[in-house]
Amino acid sequence: MSDRIRGVNLSGWFILEPWVTPSLFAATGASNDGELQQVLGAVAYNERVREHYETFISEADFKRMSAMGLNAARIPLPWHVFGSQTDRESYISCIDYIDRALEWAEKYEMRVLLDLATVPGGQGDANGSSVTPDIVGDWHSSVSGRAVALETLERLAERYGERDGLLGIELLDSPVMSVRKNLFTVTEGIPSHYLRNFYRDAYEAIRRHMPSRKVIVFSDSGHPGAWKRFMAGDRYQNVVMDLHLYHFRDETAQDITTPRGLAAALGRNKDLIRRATDLGFPVFVGEWSGAAVLAGSSLTPEGRRAYERVFVSNQLATFDDADGWFFQTWKTERRIAAWDARVALAPLERAMME
Repeated sequence: MSDRIRGVNLSGWFILEPWVTPSLFAATGASNDGELQQVLGAVAYNERVREHYETFISEADFKRMSAMGLNAARIPLPWHVFGSQTDRESYISCIDYIDRALEWAEKYEMRVLLDLATVPGGQGDANGSSVTPDIVGDWHSSVSGRAVALETLERLAERYGERDGLLGIELLDSPVMSVRKNLFTVTEGIPSHYLRNFYRDAYEAIRRHMPSRKVIVFSDSGHPGAWKRFMAGDRYQNVVMDLHLYHFRDETAQDITTPRGLAAALGRNKDLIRRATDLGFPVFVGEWSGAAVLAGSSLTPEGRRAYERVFVSNQLATFDDADGWFFQTWKTERRIAAWDARVALAPLERAMME
C-alpha cells in the first residue's frame, strides 16, 4: 500500500443502528434492523430504508472527509446488499448507493473498503456499538449461511474489483471466534478452523475478479496471536489483518482520567498491533473511538469532551506501526463526541492534512 490509510467508517448507512440514527427507531420498540422490519412491516420498512439510503450519506460528506485529510471510507454492508426476498423478510438492494460512494470517492481521491458486516444467523458481534448488545453467532451452524456470504463477496469483487476507488474487501466485520481458555473450557463463538477455511475460500473467490493490488482484509477476532502461519504461502497476496481497538467496556477497559489508566490503554493498543505485525501481516485498525471509562460523577460534559479529545490524539500516536486506521464513525445524528468523527477528529484536522 503506497499511502497510509486515514479513514472513517460509514456505520449506520446500510445497516441501520439505533445509536447512529435513533430517529429511525423512535417509537417502534425495535433495537436493531431486523426487529424494525418486523414492527413496521416490509413495505413501510423498505420505504423508510430507501429514504435513509438516499439522504444519510451524500457527496457533501465525501467532500468534507477529503477536506479534513481523510483518504478512505470503510463501508459496513449487510449480506443482503444485492437485495433479498423471502416469505419472512424483504430487503431492498443498496448496490446503487455503493456505486455512488465509489464515484464520490474517486472524485475526491479517496478509496473505499467494502466490509461484509452481517451474515445470516449472525457472527456474534454487534459492530462495536456502545449501546447495542452482543448477539448470538449461529452463522457457522447455518446450512446456507456460508454459501450466501461467499456469493455476496464474490459478487462485490466482480462488480467493483477493478475500480480505482476500491481499496479492497473485508471478508467479515468482527466475528466472535471460539478460543480455548484452558484444558476443559472453550469459549462460545465460531470455531477457528471454520473461520480459517472460510477466509481461504473467500480469498480465492474474490481474487478471481479483484487484482492483487487491492487488499483482502480479515478480522483478528480479538486474538491477533491466533493467526500464526495463516495465509503464509506465496499464493496469498496483499492480505491485511484488522484489529478493533475499543476501550469503553470489557475487562480491558481502563479509567483514562488517571495517568496509569491512560498509559495502560495506550499500551494495549501498541501491544496488539505489535502481535499482529510480528506475524508478518500489514495491519488496519478497522474500528476505534474516543470512548473510554471516565470515572467520577463530578465530571462535567466539557471535562468529558476534553478527556476524549486527549484520548483520541494519544491513540493516533499508537497507530504508527499500523498501515492505517478507520475511526468509528463518520457521523451520528446526535453528534456523539466520542464516536462522531466530525466532532472527535476536527481538532486534529490540520495534523492529518500534513
